[in-house]
Amino acid sequence: MTGTGTLAAFAAGLAFEDVPPDLAAKIALHLLDTVGCGIAGAETGLTRNLIGFAGGELAAGPCRVPGTPAAFGPAGAAFLTSAAMNALDHDDGFEVDGRGMGHPGASLVAAALSAVWQRPVDGRSLIAALAAAYEINARVILSMQPSYERFREVYGVCQHQAIGAAVAYGRLAGLDAGGLENAFGLAGTLAPVPSLRKYNWQSRPLVSFKDFNAPAAEAGVRGVLLHQAGLVGARNVLDGEHGLWRMLGSDRFDAELLTAGLGTDWLARHASFKPFPTCRWMHTALESFCAVRDGHGLAPAEIEAITVHSFAGMARDFMDAAPQGMVDAEFSLPFALAVLAQGERPALQWYADEALADAALLALARRVRVVVDPQIDAEMSSGKRRPAGQTDVTARGTELRGPRLLHPAGTAERPLDAAALRAKFRANLGHRLGPGAADALAEALLDPATADIGAVLAGVRGAAAP
Repeated sequence: MTGTGTLAAFAAGLAFEDVPPDLAAKIALHLLDTVGCGIAGAETGLTRNLIGFAGGELAAGPCRVPGTPAAFGPAGAAFLTSAAMNALDHDDGFEVDGRGMGHPGASLVAAALSAVWQRPVDGRSLIAALAAAYEINARVILSMQPSYERFREVYGVCQHQAIGAAVAYGRLAGLDAGGLENAFGLAGTLAPVPSLRKYNWQSRPLVSFKDFNAPAAEAGVRGVLLHQAGLVGARNVLDGEHGLWRMLGSDRFDAELLTAGLGTDWLARHASFKPFPTCRWMHTALESFCAVRDGHGLAPAEIEAITVHSFAGMARDFMDAAPQGMVDAEFSLPFALAVLAQGERPALQWYADEALADAALLALARRVRVVVDPQIDAEMSSGKRRPAGQTDVTARGTELRGPRLLHPAGTAERPLDAAALRAKFRANLGHRLGPGAADALAEALLDPATADIGAVLAGVRGAAAP
């Protein structure tokens, strides 16, 4: 059997009981975290603009966009839900030894949620579908990692997630192994092109979709729908010299990684969580700053300068000290450090209009500089792609050194516990539901015994797009 066929058979046959209990609990936390990011992200201007666009472009249907009153067909809803989940750049990732390889939840959970509005889906079924999707997603992206030279030329952050999205939606739609394999072929060839190098790094504003997980979610769901309509997809889309790895611009493919240890060696354990609503590459520097801030009880007015020791790409692409909008701010190291200097705040408040126009915040952002550290730069450019960082702060006339971090919080090396993720969920939804209602929603999403996930989510509504 080909790698494509083996993964399709695994996805179709995986039962909830086959998932190790600790991994099932972790997958439930990814569901919780991604839903929380999506409901908060539904309040952003980016999501509201997309829903406004969709109202004139996409057919209405049964599938809701959580946190809004909008409802569309399955593929359109997956696209919009995914965009909301990624809007604040607070959604999960997949990282192996520091190397980030996508934002799986925003594609996989979004695709799965399109199924829960069409028929009752219980917690066990949803967790099993997502466990299969996260595992296959991990194997697909690991198998096609390019050389560092090719990475500098062409790369895509989330395009491969079309396959995982097809797993999540296809499982819950009742596809068998043959149906999933055909849906993979359709989803893979519908996936967006790898476009990290065309994000407008040197000519901001940055592209609105940034990680392009919304088109990947749509491609996965649409692949399943097209299979159900009787269309034929690419055969063995993951395999051979002209497989998906080649289509997405890689110069290397390790076919063994697709299936080795499948069902026993769970690579989905490397799915990660984000404590800050910013690009993951900035997180070690941000954590190092927080250690100095908290360790010395610094107030913003006491900070004279901030020096970040980082890699050349950070100095080149992440130093916009006066971002004009949310997406640019998510990739602005000076802005993020200035926000954190003012204290902790919910993700949505990071990018409120008043924050983007805050004169004191922007003045502090202008006091941030990056020094390219040879050791840290080597961690990034050697092929490890590990965005280590260290932040020093000059305050009260003294230079205060922050810790040097190789891995950010939320990775397998430095995991966030369930309590931290529940607190993040509460912060994302608390202003809207109140802490008690947010906690009740969290309990229902985390409980495999929940009978109908769609019914649980149906009560979280929001204002219509302008």
